[in-house]
Amino acid sequence: MRAEPRLPPPTWRSWRAGALVFSLWTLVSLLSVGGLWVSSWGAGTPPPDLHDLLWSLQSDWLWALMTPFMFACCDRYPLVRPSRWRNLGVHLLLLAVLWVITATMRYVLAPWLSQPTYPFVAQLARSLVLSIFCYFVGAGVGHALRFHRLYMERRLRASELETQLLRAQFLALQMQLRPHFLFNSLNTITGLIRTGDSRGAVQMTAGLADLLRAVLRSDGSQEVPLRQELDFVERYLRIEQLRFQERLRIDIQVDPEAADALVPHLLLQPLVENAVRHGVRSDTTESRVEIQITREEDELWLRVRDTGEGPLSPPAAAPEPGVPEEGGIGLSNTRARLRHLYGDAQRLELLPAEGGGALAQAVIPFRRVEVTP
Repeated sequence: MRAEPRLPPPTWRSWRAGALVFSLWTLVSLLSVGGLWVSSWGAGTPPPDLHDLLWSLQSDWLWALMTPFMFACCDRYPLVRPSRWRNLGVHLLLLAVLWVITATMRYVLAPWLSQPTYPFVAQLARSLVLSIFCYFVGAGVGHALRFHRLYMERRLRASELETQLLRAQFLALQMQLRPHFLFNSLNTITGLIRTGDSRGAVQMTAGLADLLRAVLRSDGSQEVPLRQELDFVERYLRIEQLRFQERLRIDIQVDPEAADALVPHLLLQPLVENAVRHGVRSDTTESRVEIQITREEDELWLRVRDTGEGPLSPPAAAPEPGVPEEGGIGLSNTRARLRHLYGDAQRLELLPAEGGGALAQAVIPFRRVEVTP
């Protein structure tokens, strides 16, 4: 079972977050003293001095030291259902503790900072409203941080689930394509055996074995170097040329700028298979299958053209049961795979070619093979 994704610890545990907390509480003190200074200037009374600033700073810095405890309490005892009332009791208990601590510090430091000295009980009463305000402001920020972390965690999990789903769909499409190709190859070998061409059947069986070894050697990568894909297609075409002899001519042209491109594994094979299947005529006329691969700016264009009757002409024979139009399983799965891999940055078209025949062209983003040092 796959482990659930783990998020980093809450942001307030890092030293940068601690510095930010102290900076914010210091800013509160400066704003408070600044407000007193503006009020005294307007009223004509003496402005606050250094002792007043230190008095405000010691109070706010004390709350800065207690902020991690408030955040931890928000993480451990959030005010959400079904335990919000019990957790509220925990927060009130922590508030009481922090209230007593702040009142004690003010009682102890008042003589040292030239502030009015009050009895401890009076100091408790004077600190109550400020403690409630500071605590619930800190608790509100703590809950906001917690909800933000939960939101990011859910986004992370949703992203991982989506990635796993896309990969599973991609692998399912690959697994569907490989038996389809194997079925067509075995069907061809069966046809040669029925016609008595045992030599051709043996050669095709050996070629099919080479192809299957190439497929089984695949490490599951979604993209492979173009030269590897071309090597696979050439092995397949050698099998088809054994079948059709002089009736099939192959022409492969690769732009040098596209030679180091990455392409989806088993991308060309269904396009070529579709061209051979629909492009080779039943008479003795020579048929051609042309493969052209070029780079155009940031796109890789892969074109496979045949000299058959074209995609819009009536088929020479009835389609196989369960095979959809426009190339059957091979092309439909190729379209789905390209959508999974590249989204809207790809397209696959099956068009009538100039001069007759069909043109299948796939356009994908150009990516280079990474060279490891």
